[in-house]
Amino acid sequence: MKRLLALTLAAALLSAACGGQRSDEPEAYPSDQIRLIVPYTAGGPTDIAARSLGKYMETSLGQTVVVENLPGASGSTAYQELLSAEPDGYTLSMSALPTAVLNYLTNDVGYTRDSFAPVGVITQVPSALVVPAASPYADLAALFAAARSDPTLVSVGTPGATNTHAAETRRITQIHGVPLTVVPFNGAQEVLAALLGGNVVAGFVNASQDMLPAIESGQLRVLAVGTEERLPYIDAPTFAEQGYPEITQSTTTFGVVAPAGTPQPVIARLEETMRAASADPETRRGLDERYVPEQFMGSADLAALFTETEQTFQGVASGG
Repeated sequence: MKRLLALTLAAALLSAACGGQRSDEPEAYPSDQIRLIVPYTAGGPTDIAARSLGKYMETSLGQTVVVENLPGASGSTAYQELLSAEPDGYTLSMSALPTAVLNYLTNDVGYTRDSFAPVGVITQVPSALVVPAASPYADLAALFAAARSDPTLVSVGTPGATNTHAAETRRITQIHGVPLTVVPFNGAQEVLAALLGGNVVAGFVNASQDMLPAIESGQLRVLAVGTEERLPYIDAPTFAEQGYPEITQSTTTFGVVAPAGTPQPVIARLEETMRAASADPETRRGLDERYVPEQFMGSADLAALFTETEQTFQGVASGG
């Protein structure tokens, strides 16, 4: 009896040490820290969104979320790092559309949309075509008339070579015959410096938290916004109002993606966490209410945006 009691006790202790769980049972997600990669430098709209979301995720999921900035190659460096990780939900990346799609449409980066498992959208930031306060061009018509009169005159600074803004600038040239020269920079702050220094005539940028101060202070004037409707916080007409109805695709959608093959229950848990974050008042303030979609856009919505973006910019990417 003593021997039997001892064996029973030993078995109980072993079970407790193993957590009382069979080895073939799935581990509850998440059980470790989560790495959230940001494809751009600190301080920009992608980084701001990541840190606000990451803070909420820590509280909701009960695990540390490490936000890591990994800029380079218009986001490709970060996406390649993401796709080298195990598809287990512990390495995620912020994504910026259309830029993420334009990367693989224009370059051999080793991935396509099928490489990603979309999770959801956290913010959408509209874009604006801007000029310095001292610019001689009072409106879009004057700027484009000058470009048509001298095809070498109007240079447009964009925060990247293969991003939303560069692509939309090229679409203006392709669709409407307005000769504009894209001058890519490493981020919006470099575009701002080039504008204020007189190194480019205009800029096509996100109307984001890091650019709004220059607009609101009068350093920059907005000639057009790339949205279907006017924005309540910027006093400027849309491209569509001014005769360019196709130029409505420059809004940047910031979302979260995981590597393809990530288990669906993990994607669903992350999607629900993002949905709750989008409704949380403190998180919305951190993200800036102006940029949080009225209706949450989940995994299926983000997947559809990948497809729609490909269809919109395929001709631009191929030079067609």
